[in-house]
Amino acid sequence: MADGQPTDAYRCGQLYAALAALERIGAPNGKVSLDDKETRSKAAANPRTELKGPLERVVAHLMRAQQARKGPEAAALFRSIPDLLPRSKELPVGLGRVERDDFYQGLCAQEKALEAAAK
Repeated sequence: MADGQPTDAYRCGQLYAALAALERIGAPNGKVSLDDKETRSKAAANPRTELKGPLERVVAHLMRAQQARKGPEAAALFRSIPDLLPRSKELPVGLGRVERDDFYQGLCAQEKALEAAAK
């Protein structure tokens, strides 16, 4: 954060947390693929590859959440996604150790923010 702005890796971590929360709200059977530890690790190493699918499924999760009468919560998450996208034109690929740490810091910060907002 040399310029005071979150790194793209940090923002990807925040994005991952928001996508996982949206998937969780709209999960028909309670199973959330983004809660898997291995999936998180893969996303921290290569956000471009690992976040592309979840980003494509956002609307499906939103629709399921609305059907489950969790629309307002899901809509708020949905609206937050553009602000969490990396500043660069593409999701980053091949993150090093320091960038992975930034990813996890962003993920944890966003999870805490989401928990606080739910209270």
